[in-house]
This record gives sequence, C-alpha cells and structure tokens, in this order.
Amino acid sequence: MKKYVILLAFCALQVVGGYAQNEAQNRPTNDRPKVYLPEKGDLSIGINVAPVFGYLGNLFNGSSDNELEAVGGQPITNRMDGYEKDDIMPDVSIMGKYMLSDKWALKANIGLLMRTNINKRYVRDDEAYILDPLSEHKVIDKRKISRHGGSLMIGAEYRKGKRRVQGIFGAGLLLGVQSTKTAYSYGNEITHINQHPTSAWSATAPNGYRVLTSKTASDFFCGVSGSAGFEWFFAPKIALGAEVNLNLYYVMGGQEHTKSVGYNSSTESLETRYDLNAPGDDAFHFGTENLGGALYVSFYF
Repeated sequence: MKKYVILLAFCALQVVGGYAQNEAQNRPTNDRPKVYLPEKGDLSIGINVAPVFGYLGNLFNGSSDNELEAVGGQPITNRMDGYEKDDIMPDVSIMGKYMLSDKWALKANIGLLMRTNINKRYVRDDEAYILDPLSEHKVIDKRKISRHGGSLMIGAEYRKGKRRVQGIFGAGLLLGVQSTKTAYSYGNEITHINQHPTSAWSATAPNGYRVLTSKTASDFFCGVSGSAGFEWFFAPKIALGAEVNLNLYYVMGGQEHTKSVGYNSSTESLETRYDLNAPGDDAFHFGTENLGGALYVSFYF
C-alpha cells in the first residue's frame, strides 16, 4: 500500500510540475523582458517622418509653408545654379537593413521618381482671327514635362550602445540616374499663310522654328557616402532615428537636344530639324546632406 501511495504522489508531482511549466510558457508576453534593440537576423524598414511633422504644423496654424523637405532626405542631388534639373532626383527614399549581428548590418537605400506635369494655356485662334479680326475664339497649347530619376545606395552599418539609444555609423556606394523631357503641342498649326502662329510658349529653335520636344539624355551619378546618427528605441524594435551623410560623387551629364518644326520657304513645306544644344554638364560634389531621411522611424522584424 505504501508503494502505491509513493507512486501516486510521484505522479501527482509530475502532473503539477508539467502544469506549472505550461503556465510559464503560456504566461502573457508582457510578463517577459521586453527586447528593444535589434538582433541578429532582424530586417528593418525605415519611413521618413519629416512630411508628417510639416503636415501637423500646417494643420495647427492654418499655413501651408511648414514644409520640412530640407530634412526629408535626398538620395542623390544634382544642385547646380541655374540648372533646370536640380529637383529631379527623389526627395524621399526607402530605407532597409539586415542585421548580420547585434552590431553590424547591411543597409540599402532606394529612391525612385516618375513625375509628369501638363500645363495648358489658351491662345488666340489664328484661323478664326484671319477670317474675322473681331473673333474671340481660342485654342489650347500644351506643355508636358516628364522627369524620371532613381538612386541606389548599398553599404554597411555599425552600432554602438546597449541601451535604448544607439549611435550608428555607416558607409556605402552611391549610384543614380536622372533625365527630363519637355514636349509641346500647339493649337495653331504652321501653314503657308501662317508661318509663325501664335503660341503660349516662347520655346524657339534656329530660323524661328518652334520646339516640339526638348530632351536631356540621362545623367549618371557614382560615388561614396558616409553617415553618422542615432536611433532611440521608444518601443520594442521601433526606433526614431536621425542621420546626416557626407557624400562624394561625380555626375556625368547627358547631351541636351531639341526637335523643332518650321516652314521652309524654299521647299514651301514643313520641315523638321534636330539640334544638339549642349554636350552635357559634368559635376563633382562633396558635402553633407541627407540620404533617405534625416528624421525617420525604423521598424525591426
């Protein structure tokens, strides 16, 4: 009998021990230590939050001038005085990281831009005006500006700090491309009678021809980037970060050319011509700027 009692007690202890172990495993996660910092194998996505603060500022004071584009992050810029394409490159990019260890990470930054603006203007209808000088008929001229750009930064990052604020230091390779094209369409056609029709745009080519398209071949960027900043983990695996970059890159400018049309009096017909306007502007850049987001939020998974 005593043997049976001991055996029963042993089985009861096993059941209680197993139940206690299951309870510990199924205990709510908020009873476990929270892990704030990124760990080996984590992936992250960074989102620029500067436009959010700009929007909130506009919301509270009723203004539309509180833009924070200056700290919004610019993957690669091409800022030349008087150069039309200085705002073609993306203003905001996508940031991503992969933790090789608790301190080292691979990082990438991708920026894309596809922008098309169509401007329309009313001008006098020349045909109606010739038939009736008092006519108020109008036609529409259009100008379509297309801008395309993209940039890529690939590099590595080192982290310093074991608390919820970490310093981050990185370096990487910069690559980029950008181009622009402007196309015109006119409501008044060029004819034998009306060889210089009324136009809303003053874009002209040699011999008084009017421009149909103005295009810049792709500009290419290549260089290196260094960065320094910090991340504050205000919640587990969620950080508010700030970063500044020191970039060194070279710009290989593309050729600029136009396509235009005009009336050739010798052949008494319309003639299309192509003109090369510029061989392309090269540039060398060295300085501090922001790559992807001077103020951003990162989520680690």
